[in-house]
Amino acid sequence: MLIEVHDLQEAIEKFSVEQKYSEYTSEEHETWRLATTALENVLVGNTAVDYCESFTHTGMSKQMIPSLERVQSALGQFDWSAIVVDGFIPPDVFMLLQAHSILPISKPIRARSQLGYTPIPDIIHEAAGHLPMLDDANYRVFLQRLGEIGAATQLDELDMQLYHAQKHLAELIAEETTSQILMDEAESAVAEAKELVRDSTVSPARLVARFHWWTVEYGLIGPEHKIFGAGLLSSVAEASKYRQAKHERLSRACCERGFEIDHIQPIYYVADSWDHLMQELDVLESMVLH
Repeated sequence: MLIEVHDLQEAIEKFSVEQKYSEYTSEEHETWRLATTALENVLVGNTAVDYCESFTHTGMSKQMIPSLERVQSALGQFDWSAIVVDGFIPPDVFMLLQAHSILPISKPIRARSQLGYTPIPDIIHEAAGHLPMLDDANYRVFLQRLGEIGAATQLDELDMQLYHAQKHLAELIAEETTSQILMDEAESAVAEAKELVRDSTVSPARLVARFHWWTVEYGLIGPEHKIFGAGLLSSVAEASKYRQAKHERLSRACCERGFEIDHIQPIYYVADSWDHLMQELDVLESMVLH
């Protein structure tokens, strides 16, 4: 099912929600504190920015869940802004927001039992994962331009079928109390969608989504393979082991590799530098827009 969004204002009206900050419980604030403290322990020295400095510079504190107001104030110095959303939003909407220098931040926070890794977007992933890298001017230019490229592509029905199937499976995994019957059905739906996608012509939007996944979400950069991907920046379980996985130099080959959102990644792509990352973005643009 395609969700029609014709412009930025419509996307914001359709997907933004009130944060209702006072409704976060003391237990949820403690979950944030535990998660971000654990993240700091594994990320310091391994990220493409000074993790602690960039964490606070983008409106966050380890002591409590960040408020939209504080994040907005911090991002204003970069001419970026944020909105709060309720979990997953369609990839084309995410790209449209990104193209306009707007970061969507998911309102919910993960269960304490999934502190190290969760397959769904939550405020730990969206804030602690995405925000620190916005402290880097090179990254901001990259992210906004990738959003422009993505917003200029059109998702097809197979892209959306796979997105919805993976989204549903991830949500069931996050619930933890889901029956095995429902899990089996969801896994079958994902397998069916993957097979259809595998046998179809790769759409431009799918190429962008893959590039986005292997860079914005799970990218590494530089000779020391420093983390800049938000999936790694927000997952203790994954970040603590990322150097043990296979690393491959970033190239257009990443657009040929599909991805799964419900488990730790088997491979990470490494950009030589910010210049190399932008060169690969040029390659992506030529693939999808020309």
